[in-house]
Amino acid sequence: MIWLRRVLSIPLIILFVFTFVLVLFLSHLSGTVGSAGFYNGQMRKAHVYDWVYDNLTPAALEEAGLEMPTDFPIDDKELKRDIVDVAKQAFPPKWLQGTFENATRQIVPYVMGDKNSFTITVAVQDRIDPMVEGINSVVDNHTQVIYDYVTDELIVPAVTDQLGLGAALPYGITLTDEEISGFVAQAMPQDWAVAQFKSMIDNIAAYMKGDVTYLNMNIDLAAVKSGAATFLTTLADQKLEAAFEGLPTCTLAEFNSVLATLPPDTLPDCRPSGYSYADFKLALQNKLGVTIAEAVDRDVIDLIPNFFQFNDAQLRESMGADMAESLDSAREFIVVDQGRITDQDLRKSNDGSNDAEEEGFDKARHTIHTVRTWLWTLWLIPVLLLVAIGFLCGRNWKSRLLWALGVLFIASLVLVTVVAVARTFVPDRIVPEDSEAEQVGIVMADKADEIVHNAINTFIWGFEVKLILFIVLSGLAIAGVIAWAIVDRRRRQRLTQYDPDSPPA
Repeated sequence: MIWLRRVLSIPLIILFVFTFVLVLFLSHLSGTVGSAGFYNGQMRKAHVYDWVYDNLTPAALEEAGLEMPTDFPIDDKELKRDIVDVAKQAFPPKWLQGTFENATRQIVPYVMGDKNSFTITVAVQDRIDPMVEGINSVVDNHTQVIYDYVTDELIVPAVTDQLGLGAALPYGITLTDEEISGFVAQAMPQDWAVAQFKSMIDNIAAYMKGDVTYLNMNIDLAAVKSGAATFLTTLADQKLEAAFEGLPTCTLAEFNSVLATLPPDTLPDCRPSGYSYADFKLALQNKLGVTIAEAVDRDVIDLIPNFFQFNDAQLRESMGADMAESLDSAREFIVVDQGRITDQDLRKSNDGSNDAEEEGFDKARHTIHTVRTWLWTLWLIPVLLLVAIGFLCGRNWKSRLLWALGVLFIASLVLVTVVAVARTFVPDRIVPEDSEAEQVGIVMADKADEIVHNAINTFIWGFEVKLILFIVLSGLAIAGVIAWAIVDRRRRQRLTQYDPDSPPA
């Protein structure tokens, strides 16, 4: 009769193994994939936050190269390293880690249906000042590059825009656009240009933080105009003297006759014999009624604006259309949204185009939450099956416990062996390599493969640990039941020895 009951328990044992594996897997899945700590742990294990600056950012800058929409010389390798350093100072790995982990603690419970909303705060505004400090350090290390950029790309083109293709001075003296631009740049001391660039950075930072509504910076060019006037006057004087030296000599009467009818924009075709250059220049100035310096001021310097204005439009123009749009989005996120992202923001971004998908997603969240809430009740199934197996296979309480615990022990032992063997079949490469991918794609694929491998190994190892715990606990329980049986048997033997009427052991 007992063997028949044990034969009948075989389907129950098979059903127990199936339900035990299923419930244990669901419980482990809920505790890992359904937990923010699982994702945070994988990111820390893969050193993702350091990898962002050690591998990803350099690869992105290298891939961008000269295609980045700005005139700033970012293709320089040393400057690219500085860009990485600035980014690392502004958003250090610990800040990235804290931001990501705070986000997962909001998003994962929302996806699992434990929360009906989420709010992620990315404190970008607090990192703008450290970014400015980092940029200023880079500026101090590249003063010549910054000076060339400020003079050649910003101020000089703006201040000489109204001069056209040069300037025509009296008596056929001309200053070319290159000469004017060069002397205007020469009138800008390097320290002054670098200080103006730093001031521009400070103004952009204030604009990005929302301290000011509009970006509007005025750079006083009075000192620059004064210096340029001195340089250009000297150049014009040198050109006039060179022309004087090349003129043939004539009598004073002939010179005065030519000078009387000479147009202002024409040089006399001779010079009086015995005249010095100073005498010649004085005669021309008396004829024109203006000195060379005054002509330079009138025809060149006065056309240069007194201020260089750097505003929103110029910033966007220097950045390019795509980056300017990104700048506006970033400023709106920092100033208007205060760095907050909510579930409603994501839903609004769909513009109602994916209502069916949103409804399906919400249903899935509700289902996941329900399953996780009542997951503990599923454990009743394998427990009841073990009880049934114990009653079918055992004759008394000890043997029933041994049968139930033995089935649990053997099932766990077999399963942990199967899982250990299955681990060896995990492929060396899970995320496929793309032969056509560029440098950023390759770097990201390698890191993604590492993360996936780590996640799989962590998941499998956690599952193995749970099975090992069942092996240990059920083994200890079996040992306890056996010890109980031995002690009870000896106790009965002693009772039988001293009390013949007592039941045998």
